[in-house]
Formats: sequence, C-alpha cells, structure tokens
Amino acid sequence: MNKYNKDNAYKLDPSDYEYEEDYLDDLRVCWQDKCDPNTKTNVCVDDYNKEEDYKESLVNNWQETCDPQHRFNGFELERFTTIDDYLVELNDRLDWIKKCDPERIFSKIDPSKYDNMFQYQHVLDLRKVWENKFDPNNEHINVDSCDYSSVEEYHEALKHT
Repeated sequence: MNKYNKDNAYKLDPSDYEYEEDYLDDLRVCWQDKCDPNTKTNVCVDDYNKEEDYKESLVNNWQETCDPQHRFNGFELERFTTIDDYLVELNDRLDWIKKCDPERIFSKIDPSKYDNMFQYQHVLDLRKVWENKFDPNNEHINVDSCDYSSVEEYHEALKHT
C-alpha cells in the first residue's frame, strides 16, 4: 500500500487499514483537501490512484475553466498547489494588462511569462520603442513587433515587406 504514499506525506499508516482501497480512499481525501479543498473543479479525486495524476488533471481543468483561450501559457502550472493559488496569479496578470496595455495593442505578449509587472511593462515598452524607431507611421500593418524576440528580427522583417 505504500506505493500510493511512498514518503508518507500524509501520515497515514497503511497497517491501520484492513483493505487497500480504504487506505487509498483516505489518501484521496488528503489529496483533495490539499489541492481542491472547496471542490472548485469538476475533477473527481476517486478517479485517480496517484496524487500526481490527480494534480495534473486538476491543473488542466483550471486552465480550461479559467483560461479557455489559453492566453496565459507562460505559467508553470505544476508549481501551483491549489486553484486559489492559480487564480491569484491569473488575476494579477489580468490586472497587469489593464494597467500596462488597456487597449490590448500588445495582446500577443503573454504576461504569465513574467515574474512581475515591471518585467512585463519593460517588454511592452521595448516594442513601443522598436515601432517608433522603425515604423513610426505604422506603414507596415502586417508586421507585428510582438512576433519578434529581438529588435534585429523585427527590423529585418520590416525590410522584407
């Protein structure tokens, strides 16, 4: 029965259980209490025999439920313990967009790839500088500075349009 809880992270003693399924049921309660205590997802913990599999399914559910367009793919989702942790980060990024790019001019830039709003703002500011320098009259509407990771790439793309 230790195959379900090798490190005994939940302090359940397998010898206290007559049946393996009873032990696993109690482990599932622990997993749910840790990762989805208020049952905010549609993921049923009873469908899983490994905590890792349950957690992976939860994370996928969070993203599908809270970000169905997958606008925020830069998150390292496995680092979140609960959906509330994820929602805090997601709402922070939405707030950054409101503050830094309210017109969504740079909507292709994913704020979840950045640790703080200053880093995100810096990337947006760089794109503004590139555009002001190389396309001040916005003549190259088919070339989006957000599609390029360096000013050289962006400048080269403008030359070929």
